[in-house]
Amino acid sequence: ENMKIQVCCWKSCKNNFSEYITKRLNWDIQKFDIQNVIVEESSCMWECRKWPNVKVDWKIENYSDPIKISKIICERVKGKVKK
Repeated sequence: ENMKIQVCCWKSCKNNFSEYITKRLNWDIQKFDIQNVIVEESSCMWECRKWPNVKVDWKIENYSDPIKISKIICERVKGKVKK
């Protein structure tokens, strides 16, 4: 089953570096050959005061940064990563 990650790319989040979250996730996926993870840019999640926002399998993670989201992904796919 695929894990879906949506990174908000609207004003508040974009102005606070949400694109670096997307870059980090795509880098992790490639580096660790992670399967079944889909990363998408999304429209506003309506939690603009808690930027940047990332939705992981329908749960919004507020005050995100590349390392926080990377850790969530690695924990979820632990044991499924090729070494």
